[in-house]
Amino acid sequence: MSRNKKPVSYQDIESDIEIEDIDDINVDEILTDDLLETSDEEYAAKVEPIKKKVATKKKMATKKEIVPTKKKSPTWNSKYVTELAKKYPDSYWKFHADSGHNMINLINEVHALDITPCYINDQAPITSMSLSEDGALLATFSNIGAVKIWDIGKGFTMIQKLRDHGEFNIDEFYCGQFVASHLLIVGGKLKDRHRWSTEDEDNHILPCPLKIFDVVESKVVATLEGHAEEILDIKTLQFKGENYYISTSQDGHIIKWHMEDDWITLKSKTKMVDNITCMAFTVSFVPDTGNKYFIAATDEHLRLYDFENAEFVKWLDEPLEELNTGKHAWFISRGAEMCDVSEGVSSKPSTCTLHKLIYPSKPTEQFKLVEVKRFQHPDYHSNSWLVKITSNGRYILAPTIYGQVFVFNMLTGQVTAILKEHQDGCVKVYTYKRTQDEEEEDNITEIEIE
Repeated sequence: MSRNKKPVSYQDIESDIEIEDIDDINVDEILTDDLLETSDEEYAAKVEPIKKKVATKKKMATKKEIVPTKKKSPTWNSKYVTELAKKYPDSYWKFHADSGHNMINLINEVHALDITPCYINDQAPITSMSLSEDGALLATFSNIGAVKIWDIGKGFTMIQKLRDHGEFNIDEFYCGQFVASHLLIVGGKLKDRHRWSTEDEDNHILPCPLKIFDVVESKVVATLEGHAEEILDIKTLQFKGENYYISTSQDGHIIKWHMEDDWITLKSKTKMVDNITCMAFTVSFVPDTGNKYFIAATDEHLRLYDFENAEFVKWLDEPLEELNTGKHAWFISRGAEMCDVSEGVSSKPSTCTLHKLIYPSKPTEQFKLVEVKRFQHPDYHSNSWLVKITSNGRYILAPTIYGQVFVFNMLTGQVTAILKEHQDGCVKVYTYKRTQDEEEEDNITEIEIE
């Protein structure tokens, strides 16, 4: 991330929920994904609505002047969701401790991560990355409208550079996903080359399309029009055997794109309806629901949506001690604070939060979201919508706007490492060397199984 990139800022939301000890949680069973924001709705209901400061002056994240349609919250159908999950198992949660994949056990002073020599760079800040499904290719996206493809098996050699050579205006790419075996869908910002915005102090923003590249032919084969502002997240998925993209934007809209079998031809597009979202950041699908439900980071909140019906689903925020744990999933969000020092700088550190999403057990119940633990450090500042966190179920890796990556131990909540080698326009690759004790433990386990 560039230090000069204008970061977004939010109204600070304090929680009334006490942080509970989670020593009884088996972190090997924690399945996580990255989301950007968190808040306490109970507190938000107590304060007067205010206008949030955001990175760009043109977009004030205030409530939309729309009267929400009174609509009954969808009823939970356990049998239907179970059948969906069984017939169409999701693929978002296959790399975790219980799936047979080796996990990083320890990251600390004794068990340090080693940097792998490689040369992955760009002339401008790299805004995000994406791996192909087989893990063989890495795509890096930059704000100068370029995507570079790197062959991991050949020492991270660059094998392709993608640009939309037919685009007259200015492209900035913020996110993307590999599709099928030869496609890459990307999104970001499109700016008018000949029109300046004094309010934004940048080129005037244009409606921002998603662009689908043929990686082999190095050309755009389709564009999807629908977002008015920056596209911040893209996911590919299947629902009931049909192909879909889902995208989020600073314009507040979450759009699902129904695609033909070729992943290029658009069948239809549908906007998620909630009538209140001003900015939508990232989405993460709820496991074991056949991709019917997803959580989105929007404004100051996490919100639950029904993908099939394209609508907002109400849930309950309750203290952990008052809930009986049934079927559940784990999510991690990252919040940001009000920039009260200078542009993009806050006097308060940012926060990562571990959430527990408890599924309904009967039709009359709602989903319940529980805050379990917060992760903070005085020097952890991450006030930018393009900064995203990740986790392997044992550690949270949380980048900052200053080129650092904080490593939080999920069980203890402590920072066990800070990776500081990052610079604008480059990617660092780290490896984890298993200790002799870990190798011996694996050998003993294999002998016992045999």
